[in-house]
Amino acid sequence: MYNDSHFYDSFDAQQTDTRMAARRAYFTQTYGLMAAALAVTFAAALIVARFFPQIAFSTPVVIGLCVAELVVVIAFSRSLTRVSSGTALGMFLLYACLTGVSLSSVFLLFDVSGIFLCFLATAASFGAMALYGMRSRKNLAAWGGTLFGALIGLLVLMVASFFLRFPMLDLFICVLGLLVFLGLTAYDPRKLSMMYDQAAGTELADRYSIYAALQLYLDFINIFLYLIRLLGYANRD
Repeated sequence: MYNDSHFYDSFDAQQTDTRMAARRAYFTQTYGLMAAALAVTFAAALIVARFFPQIAFSTPVVIGLCVAELVVVIAFSRSLTRVSSGTALGMFLLYACLTGVSLSSVFLLFDVSGIFLCFLATAASFGAMALYGMRSRKNLAAWGGTLFGALIGLLVLMVASFFLRFPMLDLFICVLGLLVFLGLTAYDPRKLSMMYDQAAGTELADRYSIYAALQLYLDFINIFLYLIRLLGYANRD
């Protein structure tokens, strides 16, 4: 009698390889989109700092940029399942450009070498934590509640810092913010992997990839900003 167990084993192996290849393609696309958005952000920041430096320190412009960024990211999140992938990508890159304009003051307040070192430190720490998050056998789901609570606490402290001018409070906020977003960098890839499992093989996969890239982009940008603030704190001393 013909034994077809080898055929089914081969078929299962092929299916597994196909799923793994699709998952790798998803994460490659996601990190590629994040890198493209970072390039847009830093290009916009350099252009504004070089040719329109007055914008960087204009209070009305800064407030307008904050409002615009908030509107874009909320619209992006709420319309993700309804808009096309091209529209979602356009909104993501628009957000990255607005963020770049708001970050232009960094290139006016710090020298290029300091910015470059902070960028390298951000890339190294982001890569290490993201790799840990993807490869760790620990259940990182428990981190979610702790990180969310720490993020709320961070926001409360940032509001308080406007009224309480204590240098040590600023330093504590920088350290806490850095730790929170490093933790999110490890936590988010596992969460985004679960999102992929839900959307794999559907038309939502590309849009989820863009959303995942936004999450990782925000982690990277915030790590960079807290490192820059720590550099400014060190230079002030």
